[in-house]
Amino acid sequence: MKIKGVIFDLDGTLYDNTKLAGKVVVSNIFNLRLLAAERLAHLKMSGRFYGDRTFDEILKRISMKTGIGLYQVKRWYLKVFMPSQVSALRNNFKAKNWAVPILGELRSKGVKTACFSEYICVNDKLEAIGIDPALFDVVIDAPSAGGLKPCRRAFEAVAEKMGLAPSEILVVGDREDTDGAGAEASGMSFLLVPKKDSGDPGIL
Repeated sequence: MKIKGVIFDLDGTLYDNTKLAGKVVVSNIFNLRLLAAERLAHLKMSGRFYGDRTFDEILKRISMKTGIGLYQVKRWYLKVFMPSQVSALRNNFKAKNWAVPILGELRSKGVKTACFSEYICVNDKLEAIGIDPALFDVVIDAPSAGGLKPCRRAFEAVAEKMGLAPSEILVVGDREDTDGAGAEASGMSFLLVPKKDSGDPGIL
C-alpha cells in the first residue's frame, strides 16, 4: 500500500541528541533524585497504555520514588526539567540537514506528517532546533497520546489524528525498541535512521 503519512520521532531522529542527557544533568545538578526518578518512571511505564492519566502517572511515580510532594514534582517538571531540555536544544543543537527539506517535499506530494515525541513541549523543542511546528500536520507527545513508546494504542492514536490507517503510515525513528516496536505493534512500516546526520535517510 502507498505511504500516505510519515510519523517522525523527535529526539535522536530530527536532531542528534547524543549529548543532550549530559547537558540536562548539569542543569538539574541540584535535582538529581528527581531526574533519576523520572528516568525510572519512564522505563517502568514504557509500552503501557494509561490514557489521559499518563502524565499524572509519571508525576505520581516520581513523587512516590523521591518522597517529594506532587505539587513540587510538577513544578520541577514543568519549570525546570522541560525548560532545561528546550534551553539545551536552543543553545547547542540544530535540526539535521535533511529534516526541513524533506518535510517540505512530503507536504508538496500530499503526504501527511506528524511529530510524535516521547516528551511534552514538542512545539518548543522543534522551534529550538530550527523547525517550524507548522510544517507538521500533527504535533503530539506520548503522554497526550495515552502511553509511552512503544505503546501500540498511542501509535494508533497518532494515526487517528492524522486521519489515516496504520498500514498507510511510515514511522521514522532512531530506536528499534521504541519507535520500531511501536510501529510493528500497530501495523505501521518503520525506517531506522542513525543519530548522526548522515544525509538523506531515504524516506522519499
